[in-house]
Amino acid sequence: MKHAQKLDHLAPYLFAQIDELIEKKQRQGKKLWILSKSDPDRPTNPGMVETLREQAVEPANHHYPDFDGLKQLRQAAAAWYRHYYDVTLDPETEILPLLGSKEGIAHLSEALLDPGDIALVPDPAFPTYKTGTLLAGATPFTMPLTAPDFLPRFDNIPQETARAAKLMFLNYPHNPSGATVDLAFWQKAFDFAEENDIVLVNDHAYAMTAFRPGIAPSLLMVPESKKRCLEFFTFSKAFHMAGWRLGLAVGNAEVIRALKIIETHINAGIFNPIQYAGALALRQGLRPGFFQRDNREYQRRLTLLSGFFNSYGWDLAVPEATVYLWVPAPQGMDGDTFTHFLLDKAEVVVSPGSGFGEEGKGYVRICVTYPTEVVEGAIEAMTKAFSAYRITPQPSRYTA
Repeated sequence: MKHAQKLDHLAPYLFAQIDELIEKKQRQGKKLWILSKSDPDRPTNPGMVETLREQAVEPANHHYPDFDGLKQLRQAAAAWYRHYYDVTLDPETEILPLLGSKEGIAHLSEALLDPGDIALVPDPAFPTYKTGTLLAGATPFTMPLTAPDFLPRFDNIPQETARAAKLMFLNYPHNPSGATVDLAFWQKAFDFAEENDIVLVNDHAYAMTAFRPGIAPSLLMVPESKKRCLEFFTFSKAFHMAGWRLGLAVGNAEVIRALKIIETHINAGIFNPIQYAGALALRQGLRPGFFQRDNREYQRRLTLLSGFFNSYGWDLAVPEATVYLWVPAPQGMDGDTFTHFLLDKAEVVVSPGSGFGEEGKGYVRICVTYPTEVVEGAIEAMTKAFSAYRITPQPSRYTA
């Protein structure tokens, strides 16, 4: 039986591959130290769980939900953007709840791109920007992001490519490198998009996983950005709701309308009790210091890991946001080889940087959304393996 030709252009999904590898090793009786996937280790807030429970027994919530999303959730999202970014959003036209931001990102390409169109995609990056573009039949043009800042160089994009592009994906704070940007960068990105008539998107998944004020500004803080910009927000990281599948698209009303057309043809809406819980999450998240405990713990785990690598000669700074340490492979290895070394010799599971693009091939990504004792256990296991095999870093030009 033949499948669609566009599937031939898709690499196997990285995290599905890692899950299969973990399952295989565990069937062999291996005790693994898993640091590969960003699934928060803490449970969802009890208040949100209770809201879900209460709303789930209401017969009114057993019917198809509204395609626009729950009004209470949209209003809470508008209040969130006013509070954190001083950005005014119309809950009726500029906010769209989603079955997770990953799904919305993929569907945005379907909404905006025709076969043969061009989307500007960062590399390394979350794979869905590229795969969504390919599934829409469009062509991804990759923007290399390299150390030390992991920023796109807009001047390096050929003029004819920039003028032909219809969509540009960015993601700051950045997965996988942990890089951050200021509002001046977003102004520069917006000016480039404006000059070339491009819809500019920020995947703001790590908006609240930032370790000091001012390093995770919203793209929509740029004046007039709603003329052509969209931002995605996910409840997965900020509120420990990865399995709930809830996200938001906010920004330009015309782009929201186009995305909603795709959503209405593919999905039947989001279970209302989940949306009620999401609205509560946004209201609770307005409290001072609400994210402080999580962020302190993530920062501590990142400090432990960077300290371990630096003790063997790396030169890694502790990221100021996200839950990732982006580690250059040691001498004599690339990211894939290093991934297998850690798995075979230390029983530590990390993500090979190649899964995030060509520019990631010399790296691995290590995630700290696992209990601190798991991070400490992984460090102890890696210490034994590094000492036994005399692991040393690449020359300094490879360090972040």
